[in-house]
Order: sequence, then structure tokens, then C-alpha cells
Amino acid sequence: MEKLPPPVARWFSCWNTGAIDNLPITDDFRHTSPFGTIETKTRYLEIVNKNKDAFLGNRLTVLRQIVDGNNVCVQFRQTREDDPDFEMTVCEWYVLDGDRIREIESFYNIGDAVIQG
Repeated sequence: MEKLPPPVARWFSCWNTGAIDNLPITDDFRHTSPFGTIETKTRYLEIVNKNKDAFLGNRLTVLRQIVDGNNVCVQFRQTREDDPDFEMTVCEWYVLDGDRIREIESFYNIGDAVIQG
């Protein structure tokens, strides 16, 4: 697999080591997930710090990536050190701004979703 673009590689390194204050994100960072959208670096770090128990202790393992200029898509596996039964596959789209990440759209299952047919 090709190397991840440096800002995305730093993003994964920060999460895997718990160095969340060093996340390579712009001041106008925007993160969208099944839980909603968080705007600005300040607000994102505020939420992460309030929820450290849920956010830290994960192991993110990159499975594959697609790079198109400043747009990067990464599929990764998330596991937890304290819960060997937990495993989740996540797909995230990153928009880069130089050596920082300006936006992330994150896709994953947040519960026991049932598709009615």
C-alpha cells in the first residue's frame, strides 16, 4: 500500500498514541459523522477532551486508501484495547489544506440499525 499523505498519517498516529492535542487540523476544521457535524478545531477538541474515555484507547489500522489531489479516502479497522470483542470498519473522506486536514466525513455503523424492506 502507498504511504498515506503526511497530514492523514499524522492524524492516525495522534489517535493511536493519544496525542490528540497534536491533531493536524485547521482552525476552521469540520467533522461530519453519524452523530452530526462539529465545526471548528476548538469545538472538536473540546468534545474529544470531554469524551476521552470513548475516544482514546482505540487502535486504528489502515486497510486501504484512495488519493485524488487534496482529497483522500481511507478505510480502516477500529479496535479497542479494553474490549477485544469490539471491531468496527470505518471509511473517512479527508479534505487536505497544505499540511493540515480541513474536513472529514466519517461513515460507520453506530448501532443495531435494521433495514426494513
